[in-house]
Amino acid sequence: MGDCCCLACVRTQEVGIVEDLGQFKALLDPGLHCIMWPLQGIVGRLSLRIQQLDVLCETKTKDNVFVQVAVAVQFRVLVESAYDA
Repeated sequence: MGDCCCLACVRTQEVGIVEDLGQFKALLDPGLHCIMWPLQGIVGRLSLRIQQLDVLCETKTKDNVFVQVAVAVQFRVLVESAYDA
């Protein structure tokens, strides 16, 4: 049959998000995948690497003094919970 196929490559430490006619279909693991291009497409990639978020918080202490605290938050997305992210 004349199905239109397309090969998609998902890099290491990434998860591909596939939509089928605008609706979430699946998560693709790293590697080479075959998708039905006119109907499906990879709409995004989610990084599984450790990322850092720098936050500057200003808070008020009990003695009414304002203090600025710099906080560095490191996070990563787990493969098992990539659907929830």
